[in-house]
Amino acid sequence: MGLLVAVAGLAGFWLTRDVARAELSVSQRELLGVAAQDFTASFVVAGREPFYADCEGCSTPIYGTGGAIVGWRYTGPRGPDGANTDTILFVQVVNDDVTIIALPRDLWMEGWNGRANSIFIRRGADGLRRAAEDVLGVPVDYHVVINLDIFERLVDAFGGVEVNVPHVMRYTDRAAGLFIDLSPGVQVLDGENAAGFVRYRQTARGDFDRLDRVKLLAHAMLARVRELHVSAITRLPALVDTFFDDVDTNASPALVRELLPRIPRLRIQAATLPVIEQEDDTRLLVDRIAVDRFLAETFGGTARVMAEAPDVTLQVVNRSGREGLEERYAERLIAMGVPAETLVLSSAPFDPTPTRLVATAPHWLDADFYADLLDVGKQQIDRLPAAQGRAVGLQLVLGDDAPEPGVAAAPASLVAQSTLPPGGNP
Repeated sequence: MGLLVAVAGLAGFWLTRDVARAELSVSQRELLGVAAQDFTASFVVAGREPFYADCEGCSTPIYGTGGAIVGWRYTGPRGPDGANTDTILFVQVVNDDVTIIALPRDLWMEGWNGRANSIFIRRGADGLRRAAEDVLGVPVDYHVVINLDIFERLVDAFGGVEVNVPHVMRYTDRAAGLFIDLSPGVQVLDGENAAGFVRYRQTARGDFDRLDRVKLLAHAMLARVRELHVSAITRLPALVDTFFDDVDTNASPALVRELLPRIPRLRIQAATLPVIEQEDDTRLLVDRIAVDRFLAETFGGTARVMAEAPDVTLQVVNRSGREGLEERYAERLIAMGVPAETLVLSSAPFDPTPTRLVATAPHWLDADFYADLLDVGKQQIDRLPAAQGRAVGLQLVLGDDAPEPGVAAAPASLVAQSTLPPGGNP
């Protein structure tokens, strides 16, 4: 009897225990249109595909009728844990409203030195959650990382999902075990076909079109849950078992209990995060000011007052030992709205001290704009020497620890350039 009481107590604790959700600041509440008494919960949800080992001799070519190689047959080891997370969603629940924002897989995560789809394999699920926080500028409470086969089982548990397939989708990748064969029109997709529906990328806009289908499927799945009504509740225990046994998450059944009464009333909206696209580079960049405005418009809130680039000359000094780094940083800054005419580029001997912003006293507060933008520290200095005959108020010193900004080199015509003498100001 004592053992039963103890087990029951532990079970009750587990079912009611949950992580502490973040307290939104006043500006974050205004951005998301959230009142103090509102229920809120936020997630980064990611889907990972099966991992296929890179081993010599594990793949044999598949030849077409003309003799050309049309694919590869993979015979090596497979693993269920997956590698990259090609589907990444930020989900914010406010009372009965669910907002889904898709983060493109090729989004360059500033400060994490990688694309969005590589963060999980390098930094884990919590790293992915924190990276999403950095991009969005709002806290994310939970991470949820699921394998593709679990997604298929969830769709099957609900008896499939009805969608309108917009066009013929046929694609075969034997190495990845991917066989997509869908005809256009309204139809009920089982788990396997639903997975193919969201994995298909052979369109003009590739990943952007795929994210649109992810959002479409999210609407369809919510409609299916509403349609099931009471029967959905009877399926919940099996779904929860599947979910918490096989999903990498810091959420608990206590959260499910909070969300369950809201299911019949949930309203959903879905969008894709705005990004900066580049020519000759598949990496996508973040414009933090544009993201803030986008969030305000999406949630019906008020954008935070974000300073424009200060009207002061910024000298970017490359002391990293990596040729051309100052040019890559200049293009990154210009892409984020910094006027090209305010930048002066310089190179100088290697300096092992960390990357930092150097500011004169009159421009100490101006340095905050770049410190927040690039996530670097700042230091005050009495004066900075002129560069190219121009007074310099701020200096960005790129040390050995400066991460690659993930952009191609800027054309020389975009910014003025100079070279510091060996004894130039650090």
